[in-house]
Amino acid sequence: MDEGVEVRLIQEGPIPLDVGLDVRPGELHALVGPSGSGKTTILRSIAGLYRPTEGEIVADGRTWWAPTRGIDLPAHRRRAGLVFQSYALFPHMTALANVRAALGHRPRHGRTERARHALARVHLAGLEERRPAELSGGQ
Repeated sequence: MDEGVEVRLIQEGPIPLDVGLDVRPGELHALVGPSGSGKTTILRSIAGLYRPTEGEIVADGRTWWAPTRGIDLPAHRRRAGLVFQSYALFPHMTALANVRAALGHRPRHGRTERARHALARVHLAGLEERRPAELSGGQ
């Protein structure tokens, strides 16, 4: 398939996966299944936030992930969006990078300083390089 998204994921654990998914442009698909069946893991894999044991992800004819061929396009270079279930932070980015990303509509010059100022206003100065998993829920 030259257009759309092709996903092949295989993994024995910790979350067993054996997935084959082809989504053509304009199609709408739903991932359904019981809690713990791997739905979120599949979406995180497509977005580049999780890497199963083996498989391949191809979007519009371009391979995003194929570990046997040494291909692993970083999450920020994939043209895919993902809305997280419980928070609105990108887990692979630092606190500073998350705030800077939210300032994408602002001129590039000055974004880092604005982001640092915003973090200081919410008492997160000094924690700029931590990833969301390294912060408490309140932070």
